[in-house]
Amino acid sequence: MLYVVKREEENCPVFRYTATGNCVYERKIDRTPIPEELNIRIQQEILKSQKQWEEKRQADHRRRFKRTIRGVGAAAACILFTTALNTSPVFTTEAAQLPVVGELARILTFRSYQTEEDDIAISVEIPTIEMIAEDTGITVDEINQEILAHCNQYADAAMLRAKEYRTAFLDTGGTPEEWALHNIKITVRYEIKRQSKDFLSFVVIGAESWVSAYNEFQYYNLDLNTGELVTLKDILGDNYVELVNESIRKQIYERQKAGETFFTEEEGGFAGISDDTKFYINESGNAVIVFEKYEIALGSSGEIEFEIGEETEDDVQKTDRTTERYEDNFAVDSEAVEEFAEKVKDAVEAKDLEALAELTAFPVYVGLPDVGTANINFGVVDGVLAVNGINY
Repeated sequence: MLYVVKREEENCPVFRYTATGNCVYERKIDRTPIPEELNIRIQQEILKSQKQWEEKRQADHRRRFKRTIRGVGAAAACILFTTALNTSPVFTTEAAQLPVVGELARILTFRSYQTEEDDIAISVEIPTIEMIAEDTGITVDEINQEILAHCNQYADAAMLRAKEYRTAFLDTGGTPEEWALHNIKITVRYEIKRQSKDFLSFVVIGAESWVSAYNEFQYYNLDLNTGELVTLKDILGDNYVELVNESIRKQIYERQKAGETFFTEEEGGFAGISDDTKFYINESGNAVIVFEKYEIALGSSGEIEFEIGEETEDDVQKTDRTTERYEDNFAVDSEAVEEFAEKVKDAVEAKDLEALAELTAFPVYVGLPDVGTANINFGVVDGVLAVNGINY
């Protein structure tokens, strides 16, 4: 396959396909020399890519600690909740003053306590959902049981980790006074994301002040008309997977242009949503996809969120070509090739290293200096068009 674009003007760039499907952008270097500092820029990007990969690899080991939440009996949870309401006037009064969601349900603080042991402080607030509308036939015992089990499991595991840390600290020469200065705090709390007559969306957060690798965010999205947990398919329709994936890829591209860094698919970055993808419903009624620290970007980025608006299949099909995904070089149409080649040409002629770097997949092959012609090769890398070789 051969594809050539030529113009009559002197020193006009030429774009052509090689036998392997790569596109080559050629330019005479007597008019548009490749900036000398390009090699430095490339080496910097290679080092940055290696550093990101190492940080992601180390994070994967820490994340393996997660334990499976084991439920407790629904009857036991129900008895505990009923006893608390019937035997504690303070609890009952506070519950009555909490906000009502629509007129169907309200969320209560089932248990709240603060304590300190061995200079390890822990603060816990466990939420529970109460259906208050009569004759609905809706029960939420199973969900409440899961919330209770999750909060207790996290609090116990976090306290165990902190005590093990304290033992190791003292065994290696630390003093109790020095340990107290660490100010270790464990918190379990909840945060309401949306409450309306139809939906209740909230998150249970477990956090440890001394190690963020074990922080957890558990999201619950409840349809108050059925008592069932809501799925992305319920909100976005049968085509939700394609819609969400395209929306996230487009948002990642825009955020990368603004300076954010994301892992590539080869580094374990975003490769599409799954049944385990976390989300909540925001005040606008839109689904917000959530990725944990280190999941698709550096840990310094924290949790990363993508709001999925009211897009349609037509919106997905009209997505900017810069976010379109390709299986290989031969799947790219000529219009997309010309658009990308023009971006490369503009970056080189303007000697804009930042713009050229954004169009480049790192690490990139760079040939030794030669005379006559500068060639910039580009093709499909990780599903998108990117510069993958420079000879000059």
